[in-house]
Amino acid sequence: MKQYIKMNNNDNQLSLGNTCRIIKQLSTKKNIATQTDIFCAIFNIENANDSTVNNYCIGCRSIGEKYKKIYMEIKNQTQPFIPILNNLLFILGLPYQEKQSKETLNQNETLKILSQKLYNLAKNDRSILPEKQNQIYKYFKENNYIECLKLIFIIIVLEKKQPIYIEDIVKNTIESILNNTKISLNELESFLQIQFNDGLNYNYSLKKLAKENNAYACFEIGLMEYNGEFTGTPNYEKSYTYFKKAANQNHPRANYLIAKMLLEGKIGTQSNEDITFAYHYLKTAESLGNIAALNQLGLYYKNNKKDNQKAIEYFKKAASYNYPYAFNNLGKLAEKENNHTLALSYYEKSANLEESWALNKTAEYYREGIHCKKDLQKAYFYYKKALNVPLKLQSNYAKYNLAKYFYLNGCYEIGIEKNTKKALSLLEDASTHNLLEAKIELLTYYTKTYFQTRDKNILIKINQLLTEIENHPLYTTQTKKDIETTIINIKQKEKVNRKLFQE
Repeated sequence: MKQYIKMNNNDNQLSLGNTCRIIKQLSTKKNIATQTDIFCAIFNIENANDSTVNNYCIGCRSIGEKYKKIYMEIKNQTQPFIPILNNLLFILGLPYQEKQSKETLNQNETLKILSQKLYNLAKNDRSILPEKQNQIYKYFKENNYIECLKLIFIIIVLEKKQPIYIEDIVKNTIESILNNTKISLNELESFLQIQFNDGLNYNYSLKKLAKENNAYACFEIGLMEYNGEFTGTPNYEKSYTYFKKAANQNHPRANYLIAKMLLEGKIGTQSNEDITFAYHYLKTAESLGNIAALNQLGLYYKNNKKDNQKAIEYFKKAASYNYPYAFNNLGKLAEKENNHTLALSYYEKSANLEESWALNKTAEYYREGIHCKKDLQKAYFYYKKALNVPLKLQSNYAKYNLAKYFYLNGCYEIGIEKNTKKALSLLEDASTHNLLEAKIELLTYYTKTYFQTRDKNILIKINQLLTEIENHPLYTTQTKKDIETTIINIKQKEKVNRKLFQE
């Protein structure tokens, strides 16, 4: 049996049921504001069957033809609608006045309130065309409550489909999303079937669908190649091949990722021609509603066109959808201009969306008091929060900062005691992810420990860390000097080299 939406308890639908409910709520004469009384007022009739009215208001039955004919006449002329407004005003609690001018009605505060409440339903009802919503709003802003309410009741009685079945809502919503693409509802259904029927033949089924040019399957395989899920290493050329098939059918994210690969040099040569291609892919993704494309367009204007104003325009568009990386980019631009107060406000917005880089960055501002009041409690809060995001998104800098500034020696200002075990665990984790600062901090800790204990096992760890540091891509002459200075201080000014750790 089909399930339908009850039209008098779903607040996002402009319906007969919701209209009756609102009128009853506004009425000061509850005894004459029954569902049937309101129905009779709306259609300017003497009486109606209670159960029939209830079925219409619930939405399980379509409004009868004889009632629709009343509004077919009203649709082409306003005069027959005036008595209906007088009926409604009486039910709402005003004295009945058979004859009122249009000017008087359009100045009536009660009709204004009713118009506003019904407009609020209409603007949230996705089944009403935007042009109709705009027309209702235009009438309301012009204080033309007669035409405003007339259009609303015409939509309710003549245009709204009743009953509204849940499965139809789902279908219509999906078709609306796919509207600007060349992707069919059947393609989505085929893809979801193998998603839900997960089994050993998943990859086989996915590739089979991709051979049939299914946009979702092509994108999914492209993404797996992009992330290196088949061989452990990303294969961007293969990824591009699959993304291109999906992009040709206006798959939004496929267009975005092709552009991203071109701009980052993962495919192509970053030639002017490649950059131009990337721009066109981004514009297509933008037109299809991809928010990440707005942020990437900002990066395009910042990095390729050296146009910060245009970049900010796109970053702000993406940020209006709460896209955290757009807030990060706005913060970086503000920081570059030494507007640290603005930068922090952007970073904190991104941090509150649980973006790990921004969480660490915000914590740094509060820990160091960068153009804000130093607040170690806030810093600690944001560092900790950076470790509560999914594992692969966690900030290694947050692990390093928590270890160094809060656990390794304690932070007694905010009541955190020294916890060497926790500090070393965080540093080891960050070091495993190749964070140079974490490796150096571990080297410092183990060097101190070695000179205190002369433990040969620690010496092995020190030599391993030295090798990793010296082979690190960010290792510089200055890094070497800093390490030497640190170890010299520990070893009481002895010359630092590998022999230093030999007895």
